[in-house]
Amino acid sequence: MGTLDGILKEELERLAAAEKSYLREIKKLPKGSIQVKRIKKIAYPYLVVRQGEKVVSEYLGHRSERELEKLKQAIAQRKKYERHLKEVKRNIKRISRMTRGKRRKAI
Repeated sequence: MGTLDGILKEELERLAAAEKSYLREIKKLPKGSIQVKRIKKIAYPYLVVRQGEKVVSEYLGHRSERELEKLKQAIAQRKKYERHLKEVKRNIKRISRMTRGKRRKAI
């Protein structure tokens, strides 16, 4: 079992490094989503973010389509990293249970 324990510990270390990396990258990227509100047939882009209990809409001004597209991509990248981070945390939990010897209850 020593070899298996070593492999699991290495995997835990790799997952911990991946978790730190994802957290660092997520911190750099913007939160929220972009919503377009139409007022008198004119489109106004807003960045909508939750701050505690409140949902705050921030007007993005007259930005070019390219800037809005970059912002959308950054938000999509953040969501992708958050999904990967969730998977990494789930794997850390599973492997931690394996190394401690805890088993699930039989159904």
